[in-house]
Amino acid sequence: MGRVGYETGLGTEAAWTFVVGRGFIAALPAGTPSGITLTLAALVTAPHVEAEELVALLPLGGEHAVEHFAVIIQRAPTDEDGIPVSVVLRGEVAVDVYSVGGSRRFSDASIRPWLLADFRAVTGLTVGSTGRPVASSRALDSGRPFGLGSVFANTLFWSLAEHSQSEAAQADAAQADAAQADAALTDDSPADDATIVRSGAAGRAADADTVLARPAGADTLISDVRAPGQPGPAAGARARARAAEARFAFRLPNGEEIPLDLPCRLGRRPRAPRISATAPVRLIEVASPTSAVSGTHVEIRQEGGSVVVTDLGSTNGTVVAPPRGRRQRLHSGQSLAVLPGTTVHLGDGNIIEILPAAGNTPGQ
Repeated sequence: MGRVGYETGLGTEAAWTFVVGRGFIAALPAGTPSGITLTLAALVTAPHVEAEELVALLPLGGEHAVEHFAVIIQRAPTDEDGIPVSVVLRGEVAVDVYSVGGSRRFSDASIRPWLLADFRAVTGLTVGSTGRPVASSRALDSGRPFGLGSVFANTLFWSLAEHSQSEAAQADAAQADAAQADAALTDDSPADDATIVRSGAAGRAADADTVLARPAGADTLISDVRAPGQPGPAAGARARARAAEARFAFRLPNGEEIPLDLPCRLGRRPRAPRISATAPVRLIEVASPTSAVSGTHVEIRQEGGSVVVTDLGSTNGTVVAPPRGRRQRLHSGQSLAVLPGTTVHLGDGNIIEILPAAGNTPGQ
């Protein structure tokens, strides 16, 4: 609901991890253990969560206590000029709340364990450290647009759609940025071939068009949850791609473990997009005697402290079974942030298990 943007000052290190869901926003210190962030990120596609549910996921004492956080719940619109919002705060974080009558800054006033407030008609919010200046309402359209997922930044901006630029204008801007970045990629640009991994399949030649490169200076997104084909964060000139450090892995039906140092596409005969704004992909063939698995069925990728599973328009769908909670069938193109221990069911007995990488634990 509405527009979300984020901003990190030039030459400064991001202070916060922002998790943006369908009905909530959470702010955690950038150094928060990834297991805590991952637990919140797994809820980004949930249609509704309560503030108490999210706060219950944050340790308030002990070695990994979260001393500073904000949890914001957006509620169903009313007939007023804005929507109801609940805000829970603790520590050195402040939320500026905007309405048609002006703005006010909300902080915890040193109340413990945390402070909750309800606002009736909110048109916009900014979230960040307490020492930053209060911005004018015109700043609500600031920052790089962002969808569902998690991002490192210093300030997050949220505003109702009718008080910000239209989605069409945002899409046009993103497409223009993508076109400019694509123009920088010529036939002479260095790129890495996609890596092919096969599971229970005879040797097939790799497709000739799986040559990809990664833009230089890409944003440090933890989990940009979006459907395939939607524009991702724009970037500048492209440089030779490099694999990321694998913080997670997954296990194939034959027991082989694949690190998520690269995004992985799985299917009967998976193909990578001809040109991509992300890292080169690893293509993994799985056996499917009845063709229940689509040619390019699902993508599994690591985004910072999260694992994101995306159904790539498969015919028979993708079922995600978390270690706790209900199984969920992904819609065509739907993405979901998941925890280690989650299994991904493709069909024909192909069950993929999400794992922490060797030497890592979910809380690291």
